[in-house]
Amino acid sequence: MSRMLLWSLALAGAVAEECNSMLQTDLRSASGMMSRLDFKHALEEGGSTAIPCIIHQTAKTHTLKEQEAKWAQIWKDMNPKCEYKLWNDTEIAELAQKASPKIIWPIWEGLQPVQRADVFRYLVLWYQGGYYADVDVACKKPVDQYKLPEATNMIVGYEFGHRFPEWQRAQIKFARTEQFQQWFIASAPGNPVLLRCLELIRQRYTWKVESTLELTGPGVFSDAVHEFLEMKSPHAVENEVKVRRHPPDVHFLSYPSENLFGYGQWKMWVFAAGRVNAAPMIAADDPTEGVENMVEHHFEGSWKKDQDMEDSQKKRQALAQATKAT
Repeated sequence: MSRMLLWSLALAGAVAEECNSMLQTDLRSASGMMSRLDFKHALEEGGSTAIPCIIHQTAKTHTLKEQEAKWAQIWKDMNPKCEYKLWNDTEIAELAQKASPKIIWPIWEGLQPVQRADVFRYLVLWYQGGYYADVDVACKKPVDQYKLPEATNMIVGYEFGHRFPEWQRAQIKFARTEQFQQWFIASAPGNPVLLRCLELIRQRYTWKVESTLELTGPGVFSDAVHEFLEMKSPHAVENEVKVRRHPPDVHFLSYPSENLFGYGQWKMWVFAAGRVNAAPMIAADDPTEGVENMVEHHFEGSWKKDQDMEDSQKKRQALAQATKAT
């Protein structure tokens, strides 16, 4: 190979590398999104506060259905020291424009109503902090009686009590083998995990992901939570590969519930499924002793159609069978 050819190849490689670098810089500045390294730095450097005593819910209007109004009143009665906010569709749109003008607001009109409701919960907790609950979720225990470690500044909960094998996940139509529910979440404001969730939504919208589960629902939320949890374990990817190659014969969770996981300034408490769900939506491997319901989800989302309700019932029946089979 001649010197001229070698020089040409080297020059072409350098130009390609520089162009790629410029492209990455342009994409980063245009989207404002965090890289994984940015996410790590945000967790380490961002100051955090306690979870404020604000309860957020959202509905199409400020007039709830009779049963929803009863559940909302329970939240107020059991948490008299907390501020209660019921956001309507107009107000959540105003929040999106004000709180996330670069990431969420540009795609707002392209989202379906249920997807906007999903986005709202992440956005309002990132922007204001507090406790978010769907309008079909009833409070079972006052939030100031949770008895969590003082350092806790985010609360999540498993939707089911163990990791499903992939075939079973597909059968019951879960988005992830280890899925976190998002009908009840709590956080201090400014949480990088929630910002990461919003960024993933924007990214997937750009990719034209249409599934609500993946775009704004438990799929994307579980991904953001798992990214945070993986920061704590230097062997997370290695362990994940092992589990996929050799699935355990017993119930298994990568990150055991009823534990505090921390990275940098942020500390996440993971509720057992039994805290935020009820049989048959929990499994025997989740801690059973001393686990009481904090909230009760009635699976009556007003956005659901009759077919959705029927599918929800079938999924719960399938979960009951899955629990017996594993």
